[in-house]
Amino acid sequence: MKYMKCSVSSLLPVLAASVLLVSCSSGGANAPISPKPEAANTPPPKSSEPAKVVAYSYWQEFSDEYWDKLLIQPLKKKYPNIDLEIVKPGKNGTKKLEEMIVAGQTPDIVISDIGTAKGITDLGFNYDMTPMIKKYGLDLSKYDKSTIDYVKTFGNNGEIFSLPYSTNFIALFYNKDIFDKFGVPYPKDGVTFPEIVQLAKKLTRTDNGTQYIGFDHNSVHFLAGGITRDYFDPKTGKANISTKEWRMAYDLLSELIAIPGNRFPQDKDKITRWHNEDFYKTQIVAMSGVPNLISAGLQTVPDMNWDMTAYPVFEGYPKTAQAAGGSSLFMNPNSKVLDAAFKVVATALSQETQLVISRNGGGPVLLTKETMDAFSADLPYTKGKNVKAAFYNKQNWPKNPTVYDGNALGIAYNHSLDLYAGKDINTVIRETEEDIDKQVAQLKK
Repeated sequence: MKYMKCSVSSLLPVLAASVLLVSCSSGGANAPISPKPEAANTPPPKSSEPAKVVAYSYWQEFSDEYWDKLLIQPLKKKYPNIDLEIVKPGKNGTKKLEEMIVAGQTPDIVISDIGTAKGITDLGFNYDMTPMIKKYGLDLSKYDKSTIDYVKTFGNNGEIFSLPYSTNFIALFYNKDIFDKFGVPYPKDGVTFPEIVQLAKKLTRTDNGTQYIGFDHNSVHFLAGGITRDYFDPKTGKANISTKEWRMAYDLLSELIAIPGNRFPQDKDKITRWHNEDFYKTQIVAMSGVPNLISAGLQTVPDMNWDMTAYPVFEGYPKTAQAAGGSSLFMNPNSKVLDAAFKVVATALSQETQLVISRNGGGPVLLTKETMDAFSADLPYTKGKNVKAAFYNKQNWPKNPTVYDGNALGIAYNHSLDLYAGKDINTVIRETEEDIDKQVAQLKK
């Protein structure tokens, strides 16, 4: 599905939705922008020539220390002539990039979630890195194949407009104390959703006035993610969540909702998502299926008795789970320091940087024995845990990504809450598709 090129201001709402829903959003497609003549004729800087690369990051929460350790110091060590400046959005959020473009200060690189890729390329950050990959001998066969195959869907002819340097991972985290309390065996890698439903039934109960939740499934898109990530029919461009795969996810959600007592105490009047703190803080959740919980909560409770397995799968769909997003780099085709900018990209994908990412609980895209064995090695609270479960499943990326996937995801989630109120699945799916199509029509105006 193709869309006409959008203005910066018209894409901002789409990008904002995508960034907020990074674990599952994705975007539209476009042919690459031809570099301006002066950029095309600018010779690449020699290795000894000073060069400054400006990179815009969509994430305000990443500290200067994070970027220094991850990119700036490794880059300076390998290319002492290159200075890298990371610009963060500050209080202006996604508008900061617009301001930079309008002011004629367009960055050389944009760093954003891979799920925002189609929107980022529509903004003009769609330099095809293929020539640079060949020029500098970057062997993509060493990297996670499913992720590399996904980024190739952004172009019409396999262009590489983006290179991810880290992926999020989704796993099943479980509280061993709750399992032990009720005498229930722990789940294992390869566990299926029907098995999880049975475990959830045994673990969802009230004990001494405390309501325990068997399985915090988070949202319908997480349940569906291992078997489908597509919200639209690629031929018609219309919303299509009436497929067999989506129906399987809605049936599973309905089954989980039907478990007596499977409601969070704070959800008496409404249903909310992201109950992560109820897993690691109040510790009333036996099993939680969310991305990156190792570094997004569990670090605050080093004494918690937890472990993890691979995320559950549907029967007949072994070893495949939702690709939960990740961090990716996009280059400006009009940059006057293209070679230096690509060296920043290559540094992010280097063995040294990939080890830093893995040792700190991030998902490396360089999947070697060394990087996988190093996973979470610098996080003492993960010692003795089944952290290799992060690599058990293959990541399932969208097959037909569009720039509106983030918006569709939000609508699908909101309508899925109607199932808690007793609305039937067919009506929920129909109303979801109708609302997605309405919003897309508005965004296209």
